[in-house]
Amino acid sequence: MISPTPPTAPERQHWMDLLRGGAILLVIAHHLRLVQQIWDGSAPWAMVELSEALAPFRMPALLFASGMLLARSLEKPAGRYLTGKVRSLLWPWLLWSAIMLPILGWVNGADPLWWINGLYTWFLMALFLYYVVGLLARWIPPGWIALASVAVWTALPLLGIEHDVDGPRPDKFIYYAVYFFAGAALRNVLTARMIPLALLVPALALAAAWALWAALSDIEPSVPVVTQVVVLVSVIAAIGLAQRLPRMRLTRPVEWLGRNSIVAYLVHLPVIELLCRHLDVPPSAASYLIFYLVTIGVCVLAILIRPATGFLYAWPARRRTPEFSEQASVPRPAFSSAATRG
Repeated sequence: MISPTPPTAPERQHWMDLLRGGAILLVIAHHLRLVQQIWDGSAPWAMVELSEALAPFRMPALLFASGMLLARSLEKPAGRYLTGKVRSLLWPWLLWSAIMLPILGWVNGADPLWWINGLYTWFLMALFLYYVVGLLARWIPPGWIALASVAVWTALPLLGIEHDVDGPRPDKFIYYAVYFFAGAALRNVLTARMIPLALLVPALALAAAWALWAALSDIEPSVPVVTQVVVLVSVIAAIGLAQRLPRMRLTRPVEWLGRNSIVAYLVHLPVIELLCRHLDVPPSAASYLIFYLVTIGVCVLAILIRPATGFLYAWPARRRTPEFSEQASVPRPAFSSAATRG
């Protein structure tokens, strides 16, 4: 029987940061390809094909990783839980949706759907809604909520609503819910042991076949039930690979990026838009690579200066005075364990 208590040793959990970091790198590559096509007329063929092949998996991987944090968040009192989500999700959603207005056009602010989707900040709104559902339905196993999202998404055409994942409509929140709540449901299993090779190999084969289909069709496959199941299996396969990767110098930066994924996610698209709009560079593989490296560099800089710009990514928490602190009566050492770890 698998113990419900996951291991706490960070070296056994590096794959979670690796998953997030890898997904963020793919999201940046995808958005750069789209914006370069819009403003420069084309993008490198290889990046177009790679972007299409990986389109079904990028956001599901980020949502799955976020769902794995649900149980730990629910350990907090409800008031503190909701306040934390408003600070860390609703605030940056609102702020960065507003930041994109002068870049993409003030007229977008008059569209209510902009404030729901915000071009790319929809991800934060989706996370907030999922965390609220997780709180309200905390007594329901998250696996059942994942299944319910599959059922509702499948039933939409029966109600006269066509499936739309890429458009501005908020019904895509139903589609992506399966990955968040599947992550919450499978957390204990995935943190307790590696995915067996007997499951990993066929899962990777299925993911490769699905990616090939997406690349050849130039669109994300959309088959009710089948799509969500295949993508979920593919995300788990990616986790299986990350679990087996040794901790190397090559992967440490990706893990670091994963630990700071909120900063890179919010910063990258404004940088890409400004680069492609205002630099008249002929589209080529070289220009794509330069823009990609510059975008990554700005994201890294933003992470490094985050102590001074934290308000951009979360509403500043009010400092608790010692007399009201839960730990006020507990003697503290001169340096905390977190400080000694650097």
